[in-house]
Amino acid sequence: MTQTYWKPRPRLGDIVECCFPQQVGIPGPKNRPALVLQVEEAIDDPAGSVVVVAYATSQNTGTVYPGEFVIEASAEAGLTRNTKFDLINHHRLPFDDAWFAPVPGGVPRYPRRGRLDLQDPLVKRKLQSAIVEARHLPRAF
Repeated sequence: MTQTYWKPRPRLGDIVECCFPQQVGIPGPKNRPALVLQVEEAIDDPAGSVVVVAYATSQNTGTVYPGEFVIEASAEAGLTRNTKFDLINHHRLPFDDAWFAPVPGGVPRYPRRGRLDLQDPLVKRKLQSAIVEARHLPRAF
């Protein structure tokens, strides 16, 4: 089955609906938020995209390990619960309908849930700290 790339390309800082993998190369069992860290042109389709996304969970947001940061629930971020992002657990995935799903009830149908407010000094500080910490730790898998 041929996968279809989502258009337009997401942007750095977008929070998207992703079938984040639990095993390399296999879409995960459920959709969850993921943070877009990088966007590239797809090799097989110049109009398509490949993205690097970081894992997100709304579980255990009171405990933050190195390389993680928490964003509070907000409409702008597209999060209904406080969510922890793990910059160590990230994957490079095609931005297509095998790995990304439209946000439930979203119009138009597209995987973008929301966006980090990169102008907010607190968000910037949390993100920068997690990036520095993640550089010094091994990847999850």
